[in-house]
Amino acid sequence: MQHLDALWKAVSAAGTVADLARRTQTYQFQVTGPVTCYFQADGVEVRLTRWEDPRIEVVAQLQAAFGWRLAAEQDEAGVYIVAARRAVVGGLAAATFHLSAPYDTYLILKLAGGRVVLEAVDGTLHLPPGAAPMRLERA
Repeated sequence: MQHLDALWKAVSAAGTVADLARRTQTYQFQVTGPVTCYFQADGVEVRLTRWEDPRIEVVAQLQAAFGWRLAAEQDEAGVYIVAARRAVVGGLAAATFHLSAPYDTYLILKLAGGRVVLEAVDGTLHLPPGAAPMRLERA
């Protein structure tokens, strides 16, 4: 029974450490009219949703949150989000960003080794060859 108790305590401690290393942050920006949203990060997954709401929302789900530095700002031209890994400990970090933006928002995603998932797509997706920008047309 003592071994089972010790095992249970070890599992509970590991779960607590994992919970401390995970963090969710939410950023919301009210926007009026067409704006630009610039997002930059390396080695992350971006889940993109377009909507009617006049706001840009970014929900960051960070694994090994101590390995990230996040900056988010807004001005009259748009919203800017940058996620950078910290030196040394950043190699342990992972993240998923849920980015929701109005249909008339011009999106710039600057990713290195990233993954983009388009949610609730309804329309035609244009993927030009080479370095040309991607364009999403709404149906």
